[in-house]
Amino acid sequence: MKFTRLRSLYKTHTPPGMPMKGEYGFFITGWCAALLYTLLFVLRYVNARADLYGCDPATGRRVLLAGAVITDFSELFDGTWTGFFLLAVCMVGFAVWHYAYFRLGTQSIYLMRRLPDPWELHRRCLTLPCLCIAVCLVSAGLCLWFSYLIYVCFTPDICLPAGFPTSFFHYVFRR
Repeated sequence: MKFTRLRSLYKTHTPPGMPMKGEYGFFITGWCAALLYTLLFVLRYVNARADLYGCDPATGRRVLLAGAVITDFSELFDGTWTGFFLLAVCMVGFAVWHYAYFRLGTQSIYLMRRLPDPWELHRRCLTLPCLCIAVCLVSAGLCLWFSYLIYVCFTPDICLPAGFPTSFFHYVFRR
């Protein structure tokens, strides 16, 4: 029942006759690649955290270095949103492709303009790309939030930079 409803919704919000499997596969592949690219933060964080420790020559154990301060969060997180940004730009390209499909591919632009609903063309061309852009924005926000939690929870308090906000919202909206 739910799948037939989803399919009918899918058919009314996509260009008719346009193969969407490739676009769907592109988005899923791009989203997974962007998610993997955000793991760059974890790699940078692990390296920065390892720099906080040294080896005690007497015991041979790892000890926290006196006065060690971890790299700032903004430097560690820098550039990890690039994958989601590029995917969102590609979705804008897909919206343009949907409009071009009506104008050049099927020549059905005249039919779409004569329909009683004047927003039919725009709904069919923009719904999926806008939905994918929203998924990119939410995913990027969640990655920022999880990265911030990792940074705050796993860094020793004495090693956080001076004046570092421990509230996520204070960090994001401090400007």
